[in-house]
Amino acid sequence: MERRILFISEQRNFLVNAMIKALNEAHFEVVTSEPDIVEIQLIEKLPDIFIVYLEGDIKAFNGTLSYLKKLLAEDGVDRVLYLIGNQMEIDVAYEVLPQSFASYAFSRPVNMKDVINKLNTLITSEEGTTPGIKRILVVDDDPVMLRTMKMWLAGYDVYMANSGMNAIQFLAQNTVDLILLDYEMPVASGLQVFEMLKANEPTSHIPVIFLTSKDDKDTVMKVLSAKPEKYLLKSMKPEELIGAVDDFFKGR
Repeated sequence: MERRILFISEQRNFLVNAMIKALNEAHFEVVTSEPDIVEIQLIEKLPDIFIVYLEGDIKAFNGTLSYLKKLLAEDGVDRVLYLIGNQMEIDVAYEVLPQSFASYAFSRPVNMKDVINKLNTLITSEEGTTPGIKRILVVDDDPVMLRTMKMWLAGYDVYMANSGMNAIQFLAQNTVDLILLDYEMPVASGLQVFEMLKANEPTSHIPVIFLTSKDDKDTVMKVLSAKPEKYLLKSMKPEELIGAVDDFFKGR
């Protein structure tokens, strides 16, 4: 992923100019635009990193956010979106663009060092140049969930498999530090895949965290009975899920 950013804001005030300057000093090329679909469409060689600075009339961003949602959902293209705003502005944005489409939301006033660290982690992860970076395999039959997890876990080396069998085939030739495994999948359920992984010597040592969309008692008990490292709910906020994965790797 190139070090190019599309920075969308309603106006170029002092704070916006300061943020753009900080990005430039961190060796990012910044292309600016107002929240206007036509203006964005006219940009030659559109960057794959979007930063939307929410301020002023938030409704003015609705059309742009809907358009960015389509761009983020396109197959075969890796794009990421970061939001900057106060909590109310971010919540309003999520009414148009689902939270799963945003890699991260920074609360204003924002610390640009945090933004730049996130961006640098994303770039080095894509380039594969960060020594010791953790490798995660996400297994889920839902392509939207796979794309979402790849965006959320931008600080890790993320691989994706859309079925248990594909995951097992991938692991026959590759190694990872963690598997995030959908608990409910057709053909081979998450539990069945988990049992196959643990029964196979080369994969038996790989830690597994189940992902589930259900939090009822029966489902939770079934998940825990398999004795994974832990389980995470798909309904968790991005920062909570990322934090749980980060916490897992602490000290490892």
